[in-house]
Amino acid sequence: MIKIDPHDRIDLTGPWAGFGFQGGHMFTPEGHQLEPCDMTWWSLTCNIAREWRLMMAEERTEVATRSVRPRLACATTKSSVIYLAEVLRIRRERRLGAGVSGPDAEPSNVVYMSRGPRPRQRV
Repeated sequence: MIKIDPHDRIDLTGPWAGFGFQGGHMFTPEGHQLEPCDMTWWSLTCNIAREWRLMMAEERTEVATRSVRPRLACATTKSSVIYLAEVLRIRRERRLGAGVSGPDAEPSNVVYMSRGPRPRQRV
């Protein structure tokens, strides 16, 4: 039976190459140390990444089917660049119907929240 000392460095291999364990903590290829409590957010992070991939794939198919030529990162690349701010603006306009209104439309009654004055700082 193999005995593993938790204080020895254990490097992972395969698709996990670069990650490892040492002293009860996990470390990343960039050298970041992950506490055990940090790993509770992995599920949320993976779900966010999955939704991001789906949203980008959906937008790429929409860009490919449009008659307007999509913007490209450079002339040599084959994949189109997705400008997230533009995509979200267009979706927001579709959802709120802002793109349909003409020049005679009434102004929006949206109130933008802002922070109050900052307290004085001692120097």
